[in-house]
Amino acid sequence: MSVSASFLLIVLLTTIVFCFSTKHDVVVVLGCSDERILNERIDSAIQYIKSVSSPIILYVSGGIKHAIVNDISEASKVISRINEEHFEHVQIVMDEHAKNTAENFTYLKHWVSRNYSNDDLPEVIITTSDFHKKRAEMIFQNIISDINPTWNLSKSSCIHCWADETVHIKNVLADVIKARLIQI
Repeated sequence: MSVSASFLLIVLLTTIVFCFSTKHDVVVVLGCSDERILNERIDSAIQYIKSVSSPIILYVSGGIKHAIVNDISEASKVISRINEEHFEHVQIVMDEHAKNTAENFTYLKHWVSRNYSNDDLPEVIITTSDFHKKRAEMIFQNIISDINPTWNLSKSSCIHCWADETVHIKNVLADVIKARLIQI
């Protein structure tokens, strides 16, 4: 068998195994309108992806929060950086609609319910910032209570973010209620 035929066979078998294996980890990357924080999350996701060789579905979530200032979704920015790495074991799913954490998880819940049965839920790994975990976890538990995710946290260089979270955390219930009203 020639080298090119062997290579094509390997690519074909890898694709078949990836597409038809029963379970993939779902690595969720939460967007952020702050470029520095978003890049820290992307770096953390890349580091995680490099640490595993099994097939991964990368669920990238983040729309455009400030349309006047920006016309590129947070999810598109993540995918642009991820694609630079040329991961062969990663399939990308993009959500460009979510504008906050509650919406991230609402759209994720709908995607999971369309692609998995309740008896065969995926392993979910959520990539977000260290300062954001407590609030994100509270929101996740209120929206997707039947999955217990693993957290892949970036270490944030933001000096104000920890204090800002004490304000944002007060809005968790209101954010969850509003997100539950989203019709997909």
